[in-house]
Amino acid sequence: MPKPGAPAAPELIPSGPDTFKIVWTMPEAEPDVGATTIKVKISGSQRYQNFDHATGRLVNKGGATVPAPLTEVKLSGCLEGVAYEAIVAVMNAEGWSDISPPSKPTSIGELKPRAKPPKSESPNLEALGSGRLRISWKAPEACPPIEACQVQVTDVSSGLTLLVDASNGKLVQSGRTTFAASRTECTVQGVQDATEYAAAVCFRNAEGFGEYSSLSDSVANAGANASDMQLVLHQGPSQEVPLMEPIGQGQMKIRWLLPEGAKSTMVKLRRTGDHNWYLCGGSAVAAPATETVATGLEDGVEYESIIAFLVNGRWSAESAISKPTCIGHKRLPEIPDAPQAPKIIVDQAQGGMKVRWSLFPAVPPLTGCSVRLRPVGAKTWQYVHPTTWQLMNKECDPIPITNLEISVLGVTAGVKYEASVAFRNKLGQGPYSALSDIACIGRPTPKWITCQFCYTDYDIQHAEYTKREDYFWCPLCRFRRMDPFNSVVDPFGILLCHIVLRPKMTFSVDLPDLKQWRKDDQSVFMRMVKVDTETCTQAWPHKLTFEANGAEVFSIKEPEEGHIRRDVPANISSGLKPGINTISITMEDENPTGYAFALVRTQTMTTAQIATATPTIAEDTAQERVMALLADTWAAPVDNDDDEEITCVISNKLKLRCPLSFERCSIPVRGENCMHLQCFGLLAYLESNMKMRALNNRWTCPVCNCMLRPQDLRRDAYVEKVLAETPEHIDEVLIMQDGSYRCIEEAPSGGQAAIDRAAQIAEEAAKAAAVADDGDVEEMFTTINDTDVPKQQKRKAQPSIQKHLTKRQRARMGSENDSD
Repeated sequence: MPKPGAPAAPELIPSGPDTFKIVWTMPEAEPDVGATTIKVKISGSQRYQNFDHATGRLVNKGGATVPAPLTEVKLSGCLEGVAYEAIVAVMNAEGWSDISPPSKPTSIGELKPRAKPPKSESPNLEALGSGRLRISWKAPEACPPIEACQVQVTDVSSGLTLLVDASNGKLVQSGRTTFAASRTECTVQGVQDATEYAAAVCFRNAEGFGEYSSLSDSVANAGANASDMQLVLHQGPSQEVPLMEPIGQGQMKIRWLLPEGAKSTMVKLRRTGDHNWYLCGGSAVAAPATETVATGLEDGVEYESIIAFLVNGRWSAESAISKPTCIGHKRLPEIPDAPQAPKIIVDQAQGGMKVRWSLFPAVPPLTGCSVRLRPVGAKTWQYVHPTTWQLMNKECDPIPITNLEISVLGVTAGVKYEASVAFRNKLGQGPYSALSDIACIGRPTPKWITCQFCYTDYDIQHAEYTKREDYFWCPLCRFRRMDPFNSVVDPFGILLCHIVLRPKMTFSVDLPDLKQWRKDDQSVFMRMVKVDTETCTQAWPHKLTFEANGAEVFSIKEPEEGHIRRDVPANISSGLKPGINTISITMEDENPTGYAFALVRTQTMTTAQIATATPTIAEDTAQERVMALLADTWAAPVDNDDDEEITCVISNKLKLRCPLSFERCSIPVRGENCMHLQCFGLLAYLESNMKMRALNNRWTCPVCNCMLRPQDLRRDAYVEKVLAETPEHIDEVLIMQDGSYRCIEEAPSGGQAAIDRAAQIAEEAAKAAAVADDGDVEEMFTTINDTDVPKQQKRKAQPSIQKHLTKRQRARMGSENDSD
């Protein structure tokens, strides 16, 4: 089985202000390719740097390889206006392939002018004694950027110029004489004492070496016979000050001049500002040593030292304090930064839980640590007591900084916990760290709730549900019925469903049939709901970013102030590829663990398709339901002296026009649980919801405003019969007690005819009143046509829909009649 063949040249694609997307093609190989390594260099340079997949940046050595089957990554930290090239190689079980050809040189933005590095400032030269010199320099700005430098030292008296070997600091004519761009100083070994030297430096980039700088000021180490340069030392108190030199990695070199007769040197060290001194190395340094190395120091913290010599069997007085020196950049006094996330260690055998953390240097130094824990999904924290290590509901005093871990007491087995820590110094307590990994003593205890739709028990895990359990729908049922116009394909349409554990999640999804799904006009959506709610509405967190295969697919921004954000599911089909997809989701929210999300495969549904699937209630069953709805209307008493309350009954008037389209219903529907007589048009209802942009405002009954999804609709065959048997101009009918109906027709001349007729009746009544005043009473009979009575009077004339009065109202009307 051979190694893989060399891949084709990769492609560099600008993808941001300092970011490239690197894309390559995976060669066919047997065994399959397992990893890819990527190297990048500035075009024209001789030095490649490795791409580190863990950080997405270039490193000089090492770096994580890219696992298969990924064929694209994002590289950050690149410079604008500089052309880059990339090469790749792949590996299987047989070994690494040959390197691919380099990619086409590509830059972010317009190319900047390229030139060799300019002439820099003169370096700084310092005599250290004993044949050593220190040279420090500052690199100039250049395009392309500086890659290396070269240092030369000149004997001022003879004019001989030599180069500094970067590996050992000796003066050579040739060899490894280039320093990395990160180096800014070196120590020269083996120079002659009492000889003046000067130094110069030049820099190299992808265009080549620039011009050497001007020579530095000359210096010389004191010679053994040069009395004018010798250090005069006396017995008794030493007036010399030690010299401190940082060498990195928590180490600092301390040097001094040894007086005559000294047998050993005592070196003490302390933080600047502290009162206590510590003996460097734990013991005195025996002569003739003139330097020692202090280890275990903190970066960014200033230290100072003093020395004393053992002369003639007794210790001299301590020297003056050295100049404060720190490793790296000096840290300013401030409260501690947020530490790294702690670790929770579970002892399953003992049933215990420990929290462990790491310290970091701070100014002033750290004095204590606050530790807090909570069950995953909880909104309140519990704090560890500094002496009992019990969990407390209120924040306690910090734990002494000498501890690096504690055993927490009071945790519950079967509950998932997360921890966070914060450090304190003299200035106060800093922010808490990021959350630790989740830990649990034993197996997590399930939290079962029965779904009221599918009637299966669902484990909500760490999430909270505070609503009524008889209204609970499991997230799976909510995702299936969230958007009927993008219906989940059964039976395997839900590709992934999870309750959120962490604000940042990374996982893989295998979609081998994605091409066929696209041909079938199917899509993949991401849907999200809040677990602690009774509705199926889409709900995004405060912020969210969704990436697939290293590229952003969509993001949810925080709502603008004063505006309500419309949350709709996101179509992620365009960001996916056939095969394995690496998904990364980053959330920002006060309670991210209260959400559940799913990736669902959907099929677009039209209103006609949804209407076809709507079930029909048979005519007899529908009529029985109408009679059941009107049962209180028929049973309500007309006169009952014991009735003190108003009886609410449903009117037996059935409107035949749809409240949405204002036309006669073509397909009359009503909700399965709706308690009203009125129907509405199925197609009008579906069309109005499809055009509604706010997804969470959809599916509300236009009559009673209850939640009414398509699967809850029922076609009413009884109302269909009434619509078929009545003329087009009939808008309303009265449902009779025997199940029949009677049409309600409007007066053909309109309301004005009724008003005129009422005026005529009033005039005749006035004449009758005048006759009564004369002593003769005559009964007048007037026939009123049904078409002449206003609509309101006609409704009062119908005994079947008579208004019901309370006892108090009837008594009041009786007293008024008696007074008349």
